[in-house]
Amino acid sequence: MSFFGKSPNRGKKEEPKEESLPWIEPAQNPFGVRLLDLRPITQTMLATSSDPQMAHNAISYNTEDGTTFINTPLSDSTLISSNIIIPIDKMLAPGVLFTPQTMEHKWAIYYHNDTLIFVRSWLRQVVITAKTLQKENALVIESIKGKFINNESPEFTQKLVKYLLISHSINQIVPAPLPRELESTPKDAALWAFSVYGNIAQIGIFDETFDPPVNKPLRSHSLLHIAVAQGNINEVEKQFRNGLSLDLLAGDGLAPLHWSIASKEIQVMEKLLELGADPDSRSAEGATPLMNAVQSNKIHHVNLLLQSGANANAIDNRGFSSLHRAAEMGHLDIVIILLKSGADKNISSDGHTPLSFAERRGHEEIVKVLRG
Repeated sequence: MSFFGKSPNRGKKEEPKEESLPWIEPAQNPFGVRLLDLRPITQTMLATSSDPQMAHNAISYNTEDGTTFINTPLSDSTLISSNIIIPIDKMLAPGVLFTPQTMEHKWAIYYHNDTLIFVRSWLRQVVITAKTLQKENALVIESIKGKFINNESPEFTQKLVKYLLISHSINQIVPAPLPRELESTPKDAALWAFSVYGNIAQIGIFDETFDPPVNKPLRSHSLLHIAVAQGNINEVEKQFRNGLSLDLLAGDGLAPLHWSIASKEIQVMEKLLELGADPDSRSAEGATPLMNAVQSNKIHHVNLLLQSGANANAIDNRGFSSLHRAAEMGHLDIVIILLKSGADKNISSDGHTPLSFAERRGHEEIVKVLRG
């Protein structure tokens, strides 16, 4: 976050002084509005609880796909209309939008049955649901039920919903909405931000008219991706029958076929290819599954993809091929496999060829092969 200056060191235990919370003026940030730098508090505080159940709850979501929270009653039934619009990548699939990994993460977010589900992580309590529809590469939030905090206005509820989707699910740094009444006490505002947003909040804003930009589409870790990660072939087939695209990108920008490379076995990849997955599926960065398999040194996956028609000469958004990766990382056996499959050793990007990468890394055996 260089445009906001140097971040404070984590792990400090002293209480920040009021003057340690600087304001960032409009000319000093890309949003063109006055911001409060929350980092002296949100990036140094550690979340603790004397209740062991809360501590357990906060980090209990790694295997949670969100289905257990469907139709959970809310403690507050306030219903407001909304017209929040978030860009999506063709479709938003049922699944995980954000999973808390530490006690400093305060939310779990899921999407099921056209509904966004916001779970207070420490309590494992659903506090907000939002009904949506999808059209023209956009998710439209039509109504919101529940409240994040007591006495918040409908406008503030909508601000929090949009902020959490952008900051947590899309992983984009934008100003966190702060209560107007705390503007004169910046330290209190930062403590409030930490209690509500955790350490994901880095900058805050009191301007209720500010509408944060969204630079990337909202994607989920879909139920299909989760089934792939779990090696559950029956569930993979089920989610395919449910209409989920085999080339759908997850929140990390990868297709199910990319995810299947994480397994030591190739059965899930075989099933995806059998169902019709494109062996040259592209990630958000233009990488193919073959590139990822090469980088992970998964020879069996490499062979299967090539046998299934994967293009050995495909290049990513930076212009690099699978052979570039194999040569740079020293995967001699894969270099030989790729060359036998027709990989072009003369592809160059930014002045780099597979040979120049191998030479720079000192992979002498690969250098010999590429020079041969």
